[in-house]
Amino acid sequence: MPIARRHIPLPRRRSAAQSAAAAVVLAIAVPAVPAAAAAATTDCTAGKFTARSQADLAKITVLDPGPLHRDLPSLADVRLASSRGEADSKGKPHKTVASARYADAKLLGISGGQASAISTAPRSKGPASVDLATVDIAGLATVKAGTATAEATWEDAYRCGKTGPLTRSATMLAGLSVLGGTHGVPVLSVIDHLTHASRNTSLLKIGPSGSTQSATDLVRLKHGQVGVRAGAGVALGDLSLFAGTEHEIGIKVVNQPTLEVVAASDPKKSTVDYRPAVLEISSGGKSVSTLEDAGADVSLSLAGEADALGLGGGIGQHKTSAIDVRLSLGRATSDIGKRTVSAEAASLRVEVKVGKAHVLDLALGFLSVAACAPEAVKPPRDRGNDGYTPSPSPSVSSPAVTRPSSPAPSASASRATSPSASPSVSVKPVALGEPLPSGGGTGGGALALTGANVAVLGIGGIALVLFGAVALLLGRRRRSASGS
Repeated sequence: MPIARRHIPLPRRRSAAQSAAAAVVLAIAVPAVPAAAAAATTDCTAGKFTARSQADLAKITVLDPGPLHRDLPSLADVRLASSRGEADSKGKPHKTVASARYADAKLLGISGGQASAISTAPRSKGPASVDLATVDIAGLATVKAGTATAEATWEDAYRCGKTGPLTRSATMLAGLSVLGGTHGVPVLSVIDHLTHASRNTSLLKIGPSGSTQSATDLVRLKHGQVGVRAGAGVALGDLSLFAGTEHEIGIKVVNQPTLEVVAASDPKKSTVDYRPAVLEISSGGKSVSTLEDAGADVSLSLAGEADALGLGGGIGQHKTSAIDVRLSLGRATSDIGKRTVSAEAASLRVEVKVGKAHVLDLALGFLSVAACAPEAVKPPRDRGNDGYTPSPSPSVSSPAVTRPSSPAPSASASRATSPSASPSVSVKPVALGEPLPSGGGTGGGALALTGANVAVLGIGGIALVLFGAVALLLGRRRRSASGS
């Protein structure tokens, strides 16, 4: 008796073509995962913020050599050795711009590209640095060789509550002189009362070095809020008026000036910190005064000494006039608004008069800063490593100084008495050469990386398609062989 056999259907084996198709679908779906994660990282809100910082080694309000040399032109409102940084979260096409330069390009008679270093972010070539040659401005002022450096950075995460550096810039010079002559031809000479010999001199000399620094940052405040910091500082070498003569007035810089503001969404948390310079004044080799408080000043009168001022070896036209010199430490003027804070200060003001005529009115270390904090920042939801997370302020040196109520520590040293006026001792310049924090920053302008790598996914997709085609061909051959 034949045994009845029940037909049991076997599970259908997936063909190679179906496997390949499933792999291709999986490959196409892969980019959606990081893309969705990238889209989710922008799920945070931050209001607009801005920052501006500028430091000028010298701001010449008036330079009129007429009473001393009638053939020379005058200067007005000229800034020398400037460092500047600007940030605007809504700015287009650049959100941060850092620049460092000698002076106004038209004044120097050279192109702006040769006289300045400019860095922007995003979409730029990164940090900029230029060497500056010695420039003479018609005998009125001589700016000695130096270097200008600038670096701007931007991260998309800055709009989501991340903190970090925005701009850094610095201008370093080998010295500066005012009315020091040109091409070996002096503007001023002094007749020695004892020897009656003529000695060339300059009205004002800064050296052997001088520099300016500016920096802007996003910093973490208490309770997780984000603040905007702008800092500026100068490093002055020794200063002198009528250098090398018996009438020389010496100015030794003991501490360098700095100015910093921090803007917060709550005006009660916004701060202004101005550290004035500390100066030791001498005249004729003898100590005269020490200036250390904002607003402090000293006046020196060289009565009847104007007759000793010669013009290239001749005698000055104001023979009976006195030379009056006034040195004063500037006060910081500031304004704190709802989300904004600004301040500026002339670190040292130098005024020189011959009789009633104003020959020089100059501010050394002119500092100007401003910041506007975002209205609010909603911290991103905790997504592990997918979302942006708050980060501490970077340990990049800045001219800003620390204080007990500072929202974030700065790498610069606070006011510490220095045995010399060397800028490298008194104030540490902005460390522009240090690499900026990694983690997706655009640094010098590279676009932020979001989502998956398109090139890798494209190559992988093509490889999977080829693999599927080969598998399909082999599957057909196998079925043909089994059917025959």
